[in-house]
Amino acid sequence: MPHTAPPKAVVLGIDGGSLELIEPLVAEGALPVLGKLLADSAHGPTTTTWPAHTAPGWSTFVTARRPGGHGIYQFFDTQDPVYGDRLVGTGDYGCDTAWEWFARQGWSVGLVNVPMSHPPREVPGYQLTWPLARTLRYSEPPGLLGELARAGAGFKADIAAMFQGDLSYAEAAVEHVRARGRTIQYLLRERPVDVFMAVITEIDRICHHYWHFADACHDRHTTPDRQEWADAIRATHIAIDEVFGEILDAVGDETPVLLLSDHGFGPGRYNVAVNAVLAEAGLLATRPAAAPPAEGDGLADWFRAEGREVDFTRTRAYMPTPGCYAVNVNLAGRQRDGMVTDPGPVLAEAAELLLGLRAPDTGAPVFAAALPRADAYPGPMTHAAPDLLLIPADEGVLASPAIGGPLWRPSEQTGMHRYLGMWALRGTSLPPGRRTAPVALADLMPTLLEETGLTFPAAVHGRPLQWDGRDGVDGGRTFLAPGETASAVASGRPEETARLSEEDLTAKALGAMGYL
Repeated sequence: MPHTAPPKAVVLGIDGGSLELIEPLVAEGALPVLGKLLADSAHGPTTTTWPAHTAPGWSTFVTARRPGGHGIYQFFDTQDPVYGDRLVGTGDYGCDTAWEWFARQGWSVGLVNVPMSHPPREVPGYQLTWPLARTLRYSEPPGLLGELARAGAGFKADIAAMFQGDLSYAEAAVEHVRARGRTIQYLLRERPVDVFMAVITEIDRICHHYWHFADACHDRHTTPDRQEWADAIRATHIAIDEVFGEILDAVGDETPVLLLSDHGFGPGRYNVAVNAVLAEAGLLATRPAAAPPAEGDGLADWFRAEGREVDFTRTRAYMPTPGCYAVNVNLAGRQRDGMVTDPGPVLAEAAELLLGLRAPDTGAPVFAAALPRADAYPGPMTHAAPDLLLIPADEGVLASPAIGGPLWRPSEQTGMHRYLGMWALRGTSLPPGRRTAPVALADLMPTLLEETGLTFPAAVHGRPLQWDGRDGVDGGRTFLAPGETASAVASGRPEETARLSEEDLTAKALGAMGYL
């Protein structure tokens, strides 16, 4: 490899990374690179967002703000006025990001596969973004994809590399990880930047769909037809360890490295059809579905099933999108067919109903709390949040917006997200060691900026971690001057509004993942 200046900072992400999975593999010697990185780093668990999902999690990390500050609550707009399936992206951030903070201080940025980074924002460096719909416009500069193809890197957008229902994906996932490694090696060599950030997403997909093969205690544990399926979680971690080893060799021992995940993982058991629950209670109404659907009605596919669709002219409350763990009031003047003028009683009725749900196998409550959005998501972007956030008491149950079928069904995802993720920082500002008390995901980017001697806006929620080897933490503060804070949302390049269709790659991927 030709000699190039290493980055001044490196961020490595594992979507769905968990110390509960990594540390046993480290102990048996299967992950030597991650083992050494953890040994050389301050590290431990993080708390993420509610819900513990990719979109709000990574958005919280790159903005150092909780969702009420950045405005990303799921892959979809949770307050779509026409009950649609509009996909969100960087144009929906209600604030600036760390990418702009680096740029304003003269640092260039290289981004590879960072969730919620599409469309590209205007910062010096390069970007391979994370589109949620099929597009060829996910690189900046635009010619970078062709350059990578000619170099044999084999990079694919994440939406094209997701699990889509075929268990042979176990082997494909390892190859996707290696292809991302080839891309990263090329970029580190040919396009040096000041701060480099890459996220490996395959562990998330593997844990969702292969958990029961590896977990002998899972209710649906079976001996798989192929040993590769039982070994999928292990093999994918090993591939990531190898790729990270190549990266760390390239950047050297002196470069600060931040490793993190957006959430953790654990066993998954059931889906509960929240909209069906609301329908049984009379809060949501259905009617025979138009066949074919009326052109331009905007209704998301999850509001249709078994020849019926939600009748929003008679609906008071509904779960707006997959994965949001939330309920909206069908508010007059806000939603197209809004009928509720006083939301308080509707929210109270929905909260009481859903807090009374019990899991069919354990009899335990499914939800621990139901929080009005002003309490759950305070901040300048509260208006974009769903009206009532459901806090899981049982993280093995997935809330679904389905309107048909049984209220409960075994989950397609035998592994589900967990509220505790992971972090590790190799640098000089924090001494190496394992801490047991979780730190907030929003604190990690300010910690990295303080490690590198840079500043960040005063308005963010996150604060740099300070740690003397004990679990106590005190936030240090290094701020941009007030006049340097970004004013608003960066538009990125022009992009048509992204929505789903039955033929859409996004719909197929999210459906296979159990979200739709």
